[in-house]
Amino acid sequence: MATALSSTLAEAFMRNFPRVIRAPAVLVLAVLFMPLDVRASITPEARALVERYLAVVGGGEAFLKERTARVKGTLSAFGLSGSLEQWTVRPDRSASITTIGPFTLREGHDGAVAWKVDQNGKFARRDGKDLEDAKASTWFANEMWLLPDQGGGSVTLVGTEEDSAGIYDVLQIEPPVGRTRRVWFSSRSGLIDREVAKRDVHSATSRQSDYRRTAGRLRAHRTVVEVEGMPLNTATIVIDSVWANPEIDPAVFSPPREVVADRRFLRGNGPARLPFVYASRHVWLKASLNGGPPEDFILDTGASITVIDSAYAATHGIRSEGRLQAAGAGATGGAALSSIDSLRMEGPDGDGVAIGGQKVAVLSLNPFLEPFFWRRVAGVLGYDFISRFVMELDYDGATLVLHDPKTFQYAGVGKSVPMTMTGNIPVVKARIDGQYEGEFRLDVGSGATVDLHGPFVKRHALTEKAGRRFEVVGGGFGGTFTSSVTRMKKMEIGGFSWSDPIVILSGAETGGLASEDYAGNIGNQLLERFKCTFDYERRIVHLEPGSRFQRRDRFSQAGFQLGRLEGRVRAMQVIPGSPAGKAGLRVNDEVLALDGRAIQSYEVEDLRRMFEEGRPGTKHVLQIAREGKKRKKLKLTLEEML
Repeated sequence: MATALSSTLAEAFMRNFPRVIRAPAVLVLAVLFMPLDVRASITPEARALVERYLAVVGGGEAFLKERTARVKGTLSAFGLSGSLEQWTVRPDRSASITTIGPFTLREGHDGAVAWKVDQNGKFARRDGKDLEDAKASTWFANEMWLLPDQGGGSVTLVGTEEDSAGIYDVLQIEPPVGRTRRVWFSSRSGLIDREVAKRDVHSATSRQSDYRRTAGRLRAHRTVVEVEGMPLNTATIVIDSVWANPEIDPAVFSPPREVVADRRFLRGNGPARLPFVYASRHVWLKASLNGGPPEDFILDTGASITVIDSAYAATHGIRSEGRLQAAGAGATGGAALSSIDSLRMEGPDGDGVAIGGQKVAVLSLNPFLEPFFWRRVAGVLGYDFISRFVMELDYDGATLVLHDPKTFQYAGVGKSVPMTMTGNIPVVKARIDGQYEGEFRLDVGSGATVDLHGPFVKRHALTEKAGRRFEVVGGGFGGTFTSSVTRMKKMEIGGFSWSDPIVILSGAETGGLASEDYAGNIGNQLLERFKCTFDYERRIVHLEPGSRFQRRDRFSQAGFQLGRLEGRVRAMQVIPGSPAGKAGLRVNDEVLALDGRAIQSYEVEDLRRMFEEGRPGTKHVLQIAREGKKRKKLKLTLEEML
């Protein structure tokens, strides 16, 4: 069963850790029963390869007799060590425990419910595309494609490949539900050399070696898992124990009964009401870590794990361990693992919540975020925080209300929109221009209306169909990226609709905004139209129209963006033909003053309101320094650009 472990771990690393500020995950090892399907088929060439493989590893009869299995092994990844254990019962049961550094994750399926328990002990069931992946993962874990009827799937020989190590026959294996995988067989030995699995934008290759005869079959005892574009996430699995046809307690596969009890309301049983600052179209909250002073955190439903800035962690004695790569909005970047004793959020009246004993990620956030926000951030509050509550986000009242999921009953006047979860991020269906429908991630960590992902944009030729549009630079964890911004005709979600939405046609080729599975990310310029109540337990988001509901989306009437870093404010981008461009502003010009007032005296939110909400025709004066020498004044006049 080494193949089962390697395939599930490969999928785990592809879903690994957060997409911060617009995207999105935690390790998952998926399982679910796969019924037989009329599509079951195998080509004659593929059948010959499968029969040879079965003969080499011990014979088809030995394989068919192996109905249950238990496998244990060690895991090395991220500069850390850990362990893996997996149980399977063909065709519909599986369970696993993975430990790496401070993280322990559990998953299972009892024949009816697929579930997971994250690194903080939070239980959740699987649904949406995660469920499809879980079904496929279990199908491969139980090696259903080796059955005489291929377990309802399809097996095809796609060709021969050659590298410096040898020649390989490659099978494409399609499960009844979920993604295909390619399995490479050594032409010399007939054994599996590697398996390539794809999940959304990432591919993982599991290379198998050290075949030994164990529990009646020849099995690979060493697997190296490599995730494309993420060399730091390479993992090595060494199998040390295999049991064929053991008796397995059915309770191993059942959802755990214990419920994590790591959060409390500071006043009674809740709900807790906390003020927030809504600036730069992001939700800013004050939170204290390990009893320290309150610091600025960004709330982000698009972050599948809570994140601490690495510089903040270092100066506050929060130790981290390991080194891995995490997917950001436009790329990947370095991350580590850590633990915190407590996270506390308290309002001025003493109301609030506290959460204890959390396993978190540590990332270098501020180099990417501070230039855009003009302020430092201690971290990002993601799924680990949000999932403990039913979260009511009142943009009009700048109030976050946290309810106990057990006792919560929605009593608002909004509409209830079904949602699924993908890697701990909520997903809903939405439609643009009455015809472009898809699944969208709800991303409170994004300041946009909607970012359409690159594959969705290409599939519908939206760049070619767009009217007036501008190239803009976006940013998030992992770096910056260029996209096009335009207006489309109509946006619809949950029975609500409005005209002229501003849409970003993503130019990201890697990271969360290059997702092939989802149409896009819905951000705060859309969500701020509502009071949004996120109920992760019941898989519902309640949308109640607020004061901004009918407001037309706004875009800069100046056409430039300022970034502040190391005490200086510079033009990060200037749109050609914009008022700023016509005035002569250039990228990297240092801005010293605006309308006779030192630029440092402004908040970035002041500038957003001035240039987005100002009256067209309003004149402004910028004082700049170019190349650190010449100072000059530039006059610009606001005009509607989109």
